[in-house]
Amino acid sequence: MSNNTVWPKKSYAWFVTIILLITYTVSFIDRAIINFLYDPIKKDLGLSETEMGYIGGYAFAFSYILLSLPVGRIVDKFNRIFVLIFGVVLWSFATAAHGFSRDYYSLFISRSGVGAGEASVTPAAWSIIADLFRPEDRAFPMSFYLMGPYVGQGIALFFGAFIAQIFVEPVHYLGITFQPWQMTFILVAIPGIFIAIILFFMRDPKRQNKEENINTNYTFKDVLNYIKNNFIPYFTLLIGAALIVILLYAYQFQIPTYIYRVHGWDLSKIGYQFGLVTILSGCLGVLSGPILEKYFAKRGFVNSWIFVFLISSGFLAIVAPMIFYFLTDVYFFSLSLVLVCMFFVGFFITLPMSVFALALQKITPSQFRGSIAGIYVFVMNIFGLTFGYNITPYFTEFIFKNDNLINLSLGATFLIFGPLSFLIFLFGRNTFNKALLENNN
Repeated sequence: MSNNTVWPKKSYAWFVTIILLITYTVSFIDRAIINFLYDPIKKDLGLSETEMGYIGGYAFAFSYILLSLPVGRIVDKFNRIFVLIFGVVLWSFATAAHGFSRDYYSLFISRSGVGAGEASVTPAAWSIIADLFRPEDRAFPMSFYLMGPYVGQGIALFFGAFIAQIFVEPVHYLGITFQPWQMTFILVAIPGIFIAIILFFMRDPKRQNKEENINTNYTFKDVLNYIKNNFIPYFTLLIGAALIVILLYAYQFQIPTYIYRVHGWDLSKIGYQFGLVTILSGCLGVLSGPILEKYFAKRGFVNSWIFVFLISSGFLAIVAPMIFYFLTDVYFFSLSLVLVCMFFVGFFITLPMSVFALALQKITPSQFRGSIAGIYVFVMNIFGLTFGYNITPYFTEFIFKNDNLINLSLGATFLIFGPLSFLIFLFGRNTFNKALLENNN
């Protein structure tokens, strides 16, 4: 980075980062509210477990993954704030359209619209944050921004519980009947419009290129060639992370239903109590990752980044399946063991997430960040949204053939993808660490 680079004032940089966090949070509220409404939608529309998995996963993934790569290129070339505004408006209207869905196909299409809009968020935000803060100052802002999914997931549960208490019976308006779950989607779409208005009055930060005369007229083939020449580090990060993201999506999508079916909690209790656990475990996990990495680095761990990944995947491979197989709903000093265990599962799933993002920034040249962030979104979601949203419902319906054995399905999911992730990080650790040491973006 040139010594003459002028960075934005920290106050402004943090203002933009806070707006990006709010945007990311709202996007996840709109994405994740369907997790809370899983059984009401399934019952009202007469859908199967696998059809719900398709709506939760494939419908969203189809457009989200399809657009992530071209949006990454657009982010590198055009005004990133305008890209965000378009995405926010699109996903907000698509979320509201859920409330007018009357069958599997209309719900599938509106869910695809949410995915199309949200494809803009990660590439644009990561690129903007990298141009707001010096490399040595990015860890905390990136971790702060990456709290968005977990705050959003928790708020979605809170909001769902609140609406479930208000709208107990169907609502009749202008000759149209809306079920409580449909009203939830319509109401949850409103904040996105206000976010779009706020973004309209913001400016796109100046891009901070590593070299003043850097060539920005590269092709996507150049991006792929760079990845090819650094295959092992990118494979280790992208595939190892994708396997943990599968578990993250399965956790977010199925845990409310798991608690409802296996432990017999009502939806309002799940929304308020598990919603709080989701926010706390997710925020603490994503903020703790960089702190833990720095702790290991200061104590001479050569592979400090990978060590964070190994701790996370090790817990998910061994402890998490045991929790799902043997957990019973008992209380200690009025504290539910279910919530305690879900807190730890949520914490260790999210522990490496900000470290993934920081490592990707570090090993990637600045002119490729938007494109490679798009590739990251593509890979994470082609795995997470296809497997994370579908494998557990598949196990429940076709392997165990009992909706109430969802705990066995979750245990099997963690037993498959946890060990695979651990092995990838273990065998790729030295080459990955070398790539991190050679770059200082």
